[in-house]
Amino acid sequence: MNRLASVLLALTCALLLPACGPSECTPDNCRDGCCTAEAECIREQRDDACGPGGGAACEGCASGSVCHLEQQTCIVGVMRTRVQPIRASILDHDPFDDEDPDWDLDGSPPDVVVEMRCPSAPERSRTETVQSLEPRWSSGSCQVVSSNLLKNPIEISIFDVDDFSLDDEFGTVHYQVTPADLNRGWFEIDIPEVVTSLTFFLSHTYSEH
Repeated sequence: MNRLASVLLALTCALLLPACGPSECTPDNCRDGCCTAEAECIREQRDDACGPGGGAACEGCASGSVCHLEQQTCIVGVMRTRVQPIRASILDHDPFDDEDPDWDLDGSPPDVVVEMRCPSAPERSRTETVQSLEPRWSSGSCQVVSSNLLKNPIEISIFDVDDFSLDDEFGTVHYQVTPADLNRGWFEIDIPEVVTSLTFFLSHTYSEH
C-alpha cells in the first residue's frame, strides 16, 4: 500500500507540478536574477523585466526607457549595440575542390573578409582582409538600435578574397541576436563545411535619443 500511495503521489505531482513544488521566486532560488509578479526568475536583463540580481522585483521599463544592462535598472533613453567580428577558425583546405584543395594558388592561407548587413544599418559593413586560418579583426563593425537587433536577423557573409579569380564564399547565414547574447556580450556561430567558428563581440552605448 505504501508503494502504491507513493506512485499515486508522484503521478499527482507530475500533473499538478506547481502545487507540489516551490512556486515562489526568492533570493535563495533567484540569486542571479530578478523576480516577476508571476514568480518567474528572469536571469537575462531586458526592457520588460529589468532589475538587480538577488531576487529583487523586476521592473518593466516605461515607453522611452530601456534597461541598462550593467546598471540593471531602467533609464530614459535609447540603447545601441555595436556588432564587431573579432575572430574565426577556417578549415585548412577547400572541401569543395578535390583537385586543388589549397585556398590560394601559392598554397598560402585564405584572405578572409566578413561582411554584415545589420538591421536598419544604412549599408553593409566589411572587415579588413586578413590572410590566416585564424583571422582576427578590429574593424568592420555595425552599430544599430538594440531593439531592432532583437527583432530582425543579421546577414553574415564570410569569404576568401582572390585577386585573380572569383572570391571563394565560405557561406552566408542569417543570425538572430537574443537577449542572452546582449547580456553575455558576444555570440559565436559556425558555417559548415568551412568555418568552424566565427565570433562576434557586442558592446552597448546609451543616449537620450
